Amino acid sequence: IRLIQRFTTSNPNPRYVKAVATAFRTGKYGQFGTGTYGDLAATIAAVLLDPEARSVTLDADPFRGSLREPILKVMAVLRSMEIEKSDAYPVLRLEGMSDKIGQMAHSFPTVFSFFLPEYQPDGRPGDASLVGPETM
Repeated sequence: IRLIQRFTTSNPNPRYVKAVATAFRTGKYGQFGTGTYGDLAATIAAVLLDPEARSVTLDADPFRGSLREPILKVMAVLRSMEIEKSDAYPVLRLEGMSDKIGQMAHSFPTVFSFFLPEYQPDGRPGDASLVGPETM
């Protein structure tokens, strides 16, 4: 389930999870894989090529997909503004970000990043028993 959460959606349906688990166990997903247990080519193919991962119809569902971590949102804003270094400031400093947004690059609390896969955010997603590990 963690591969699915990282690559496609935070809340995959049980059929999707079963398809990925079957690809891992059998080592085959369509034309991908060698047929040996744990074949990552088959597993990643199942994660990325499953109809749920590629469905345009599901894109309209507000509870589908993944949210960005706060630090990634900051980086996206900086990229969209085309921030460039200057001679006066050769390194962009993001001091105090852990106090401002609760995260700082390369300061993960565990080796699993900032969040656990079963984290439930407050509000409507949490009320619907959906997880949003990216929002912690």
